[in-house]
Amino acid sequence: MPRKRRIDQHRADADLRRQRERPQLSLILDNIRSLNNVGAIFRAADGFGVRKIFLCGITPSPPRPEIEKISLGAELTTEWQHVEDPAMAVRVLQNEGVTVLALEQTQDSSSLYDVELPHPLAIVLGHEVVGIDEQVLFLCDGSIEIPMFGAKHSHNVATSCGIVLFEVRRHWLTLGDPPPSEPARSQSDVEEQQ
Repeated sequence: MPRKRRIDQHRADADLRRQRERPQLSLILDNIRSLNNVGAIFRAADGFGVRKIFLCGITPSPPRPEIEKISLGAELTTEWQHVEDPAMAVRVLQNEGVTVLALEQTQDSSSLYDVELPHPLAIVLGHEVVGIDEQVLFLCDGSIEIPMFGAKHSHNVATSCGIVLFEVRRHWLTLGDPPPSEPARSQSDVEEQQ
């Protein structure tokens, strides 16, 4: 089976995707310290069509060679903003009508697979060791967690980000036609594809 990868085709696809409207899906990175994790989160965010990333506290911001090495240019295609206080990013989004969910294991967290994932949505990802700041957790509209089946109780933050973004987009695709951010297709568009 031939591979789909042709560099010139990927460049053309990237140009088209850059112009496509993205869903109202944001990430808030609360004091993530690893440049590699930030780069991987940018890469996942671009792949799943995240509209904006809020880099908060000590979270490193581009341009940094360590981020660029992992993100492969995704820091150029995904909007981002540095906000010193992650609680401020949460409040700003909530004031815009965005539901903000913390990805954190709490006494009240729901399984990622059992929760409704509304649109618009923002996900808060926390520090690699201590997680999300208590004040930020308090402000969030709820918390979700990824069910774990092995000996470890959590995934790396960048891995967790990819899992959550996949599940959000998969869930939104099941909501009907069109899913958030996808333009409604006319009957002529449907007929052209057949």
